[in-house]
Amino acid sequence: MKRICVVTWYNSTNYGTQLQATSLCKYFEECGYKTYVLKNFRVKEYVLKHPRLLKTRVMAKLNNKKTKKFFNPVTYDITDERKKRIEGYVAETFHPLSINSMGMWKRIIRDKVIFVSGSDIIWQPALGAPGRFFLDFAMYEDLKRFSYASSTGAKELPKKYYSDYKRVMSGFSAISVREQNTADFFSGLLGREVEKVIDPTLLHDTVFWDKIAKKANPDDIPEKKFILCYFVMEDNRYWDYVKLAREKCGEYEIVVLPMHKSDERSEYRIVTDGTPCEFLSLIKKSEFIVTDSFHAAVFSFLYEKEFYVLKRARSDEDEKFNDLVNKYYLKSRVITNEKIFERNTDTDYSAGLLTLEEDRKKAKAYLLQAVNSGQ
Repeated sequence: MKRICVVTWYNSTNYGTQLQATSLCKYFEECGYKTYVLKNFRVKEYVLKHPRLLKTRVMAKLNNKKTKKFFNPVTYDITDERKKRIEGYVAETFHPLSINSMGMWKRIIRDKVIFVSGSDIIWQPALGAPGRFFLDFAMYEDLKRFSYASSTGAKELPKKYYSDYKRVMSGFSAISVREQNTADFFSGLLGREVEKVIDPTLLHDTVFWDKIAKKANPDDIPEKKFILCYFVMEDNRYWDYVKLAREKCGEYEIVVLPMHKSDERSEYRIVTDGTPCEFLSLIKKSEFIVTDSFHAAVFSFLYEKEFYVLKRARSDEDEKFNDLVNKYYLKSRVITNEKIFERNTDTDYSAGLLTLEEDRKKAKAYLLQAVNSGQ
């Protein structure tokens, strides 16, 4: 059985990253491949043998503060129970792979394991020169490498890394990204076709996602009608809008999946121990969703839910939202005036879902071609 190793983020508290990895890995498994997610690559003698690998690892450490600035994070100390439940989801869903010895690495090389750089903003420039998320550790071996829907999360990339991008990515058998501006940039830089594909979560329909949603803790899902609030960024503007929505729809309970301590508002119901299962179930069963999250918008669309997207202050991330709402006829779901709340119950997403079905076919064809080419 051919083996595939996906290199991505999957163990953060962000449900979107976990569900992207879930969808991509499960698709490969549906196609008959044994699939792993790389947890770490710590083969010291191999890294020392290739000085460029050592250089990028050191630069990643030095760029840690810049990374935090790039994400503009606010710390959120999750409960021990939530940690335990997320660890349970990860253990049940993925096959983590830690490459910690030269012997293991040699076996992987011998077995011709395929490496995939898979989605989210794993190519963001604040990490420094392109490193492990660009599969640099595999570039010195005869191992197939390609990307699926990887994102930079930035409008521009540092010119000082252009030669590094060319060097690391030259051996990719196929390259695809999530945003068009990133596809255009790498196509020009590398002098080859770089495809734009759909986010991994869109590879599957609700029949697939229902299997995960059904595992949600029923105690976390309200029986009465509710509005779901889920915000990735911390911004007081969001809560002003939620207040307006509550004034107009006072018959509904407000339920919050918190990403920050400031989200734990005493006047609302807080689901503190949520996993991707609760995330999906709450979206599916809510009356409507208020969010700044790309993936909350994605699943609201898939489940044909009423939803309202509040724009983030960081404009670098606008393109992924713009692509979603423009391509799938969802412009009406983006809030342009946060000072008022006007209920919009027009949720006929049939045209968008038809377009998605075509994009899904193209994405799956790309993945199969990327995996099977050169056999």
